[in-house]
Amino acid sequence: MTDYAAIYPTNVTVDERVKRFISTFYAISDTPSGNDDWVECFAADALLVVGDQRARGVEEIRRLREGMWDQVESRKHRLDKVFPAEFEPHGHDEPGGQGRRRFEYMLHGSVELELKSGEQLVREWAGRAVLTDGEGGLLKYALYQIYIV
Repeated sequence: MTDYAAIYPTNVTVDERVKRFISTFYAISDTPSGNDDWVECFAADALLVVGDQRARGVEEIRRLREGMWDQVESRKHRLDKVFPAEFEPHGHDEPGGQGRRRFEYMLHGSVELELKSGEQLVREWAGRAVLTDGEGGLLKYALYQIYIV
């Protein structure tokens, strides 16, 4: 998993679960057979936005994930930096919510792609994400939004 380590701010304490989640998520992202594990990283009602594609809920997210491999033979993400932040008091969700802990962050990196046509590409990307505590303290994406350059 160390291939998927990112740099975090030195003046902010980042929950170790968040660091592990992010590293694991990108390792799964680069595994063509990892669809089930990848979808498991999302809450039941999560919103996923990748470029101009949107998916809400795990079934739509699964279809979007499967389509990500239609023309791609392999991919390798590189994480550069993660910028965590808390906007709700003590990192909890909005008033009237379920009181789950929220972890919000921005991040950026690049991805090397080998297409099934043999073409090789490198794309820069940046994103915004919100993780929430799921059942049993497992983190899940409530929001994952990626902008690809």
